[in-house]
Amino acid sequence: MPVIACLLACTLLYVLSYFIERSFEKYVIAQNVTELNSVIDSLERELSYYDPEAERNDLIQNILLILASHYQLFVNITDENKNILYKTRGPNLLQVRKNIDVENIIETHGSAIWNYDQHSYRIAASSVTAADQKEYTIIVAVSRDLQLEFTERLHNGLLILITISCVLVLLGTLLTIYLTQEPINRLIKKIGSVNSKSLNNRIQPSSLPAKYASLVDAFNDMISRMETLFQRQHNFTADLAHEMRTPITNLTTQTQIALNNARTADEYKEILYSNLEEFERLTQIITDMLFLAQADNKQLVPQLVEVDLSNMFAMMFDYYEYLSEEKDIRLKLQGTCPSIQGDKLMIGRAVGNLLSNAIRYTPDNQTITVTLSQVSNKLVKVVIANPGKKIEARHLPLLFDRFYRPDESRQRNGEGAGIGLAIVKSIVEAHHGRITVESDNESTRFIMTFPIPPKGKKSA
Repeated sequence: MPVIACLLACTLLYVLSYFIERSFEKYVIAQNVTELNSVIDSLERELSYYDPEAERNDLIQNILLILASHYQLFVNITDENKNILYKTRGPNLLQVRKNIDVENIIETHGSAIWNYDQHSYRIAASSVTAADQKEYTIIVAVSRDLQLEFTERLHNGLLILITISCVLVLLGTLLTIYLTQEPINRLIKKIGSVNSKSLNNRIQPSSLPAKYASLVDAFNDMISRMETLFQRQHNFTADLAHEMRTPITNLTTQTQIALNNARTADEYKEILYSNLEEFERLTQIITDMLFLAQADNKQLVPQLVEVDLSNMFAMMFDYYEYLSEEKDIRLKLQGTCPSIQGDKLMIGRAVGNLLSNAIRYTPDNQTITVTLSQVSNKLVKVVIANPGKKIEARHLPLLFDRFYRPDESRQRNGEGAGIGLAIVKSIVEAHHGRITVESDNESTRFIMTFPIPPKGKKSA
């Protein structure tokens, strides 16, 4: 990158110097041509006024006056017989005809470069009829030596300027890269030092230039999210181990007791039934975890059919009637909504988890209300509201985390593994829906929204 920047700067300076030189050369040429034409015009005018034979002295005096204000300018005037009427000291302008087509210059009113005796001149020529009716040829030359010398100095000066500028650009680029890269290198070093044991470390924005503040903030936010995920993963692993250890411990204890003493067939049968319950509990935990693993890997593929949510909740009310009657809890369904496209088994499982959760935390002699509604042409809403103790706002975002319970006193007392709501969220999201929770002193409300299938779409 520094080399490219240097090359670009050098190229730009070279192009600029090239245009400066060309502009100067054009200016010098224009000045020379103007000077030559001015002298020729003056000489032509004098020849047309004076007779070279009769008024020679006056003509010569006027020519001297014309040339007096011009430096390094040379004139040669000859008649049609090549006789010299007037010439200045300096280069022999009669030699011009050997190298240059003077007649062409006269016809085109142009000019040409003439190099003679290690000097360079720009010449112009003209043919004029004098007062004595003779044809005279005027050749005028102006020296280019000083101009060429100045042009050479200008070229060398620009070359030196380009060289110095390129070096300065290279040094400036390297310095800029160092000053820019040094904070990045420090940031890279700090990022490289982050590992699973130092996720609580944060980069201070004040330690880097202000232009990197947004980058530092984004990195710190990412580390915060990673720390949260690692912490949840740690808690999840610990909770899963605890959940699986409990039934395994029960199985081990019951088996050891059974082996220590002789038992009757009925006693062994009772122990086996107890062990079966623990095995079923383990199986359920493993099944739920596999289900969530599929959801995490986007492998849940609902078998879409038309699902009538009113019928779905009516059947679930019948299924949980016995459990609700134990606490004298009433289940109430109100409102209607269009059918949705979904997997009946998955949605039934989500609804069952929410109802069992509501029954578990609803006080006796209360009513759980399920409200169905259509909120737009594209969405239906299901609200499951149960009275009970208010859940603090800080717990609400975490209710759908695995093994999370807002009430620590209710953990590990046979209320399930604590992943029911996580399964509900996975099922709802697999159907392109959304679930949220609200809680106040009156009730806790789980709110699900599902998309309404376009009209005319057939069930899978």
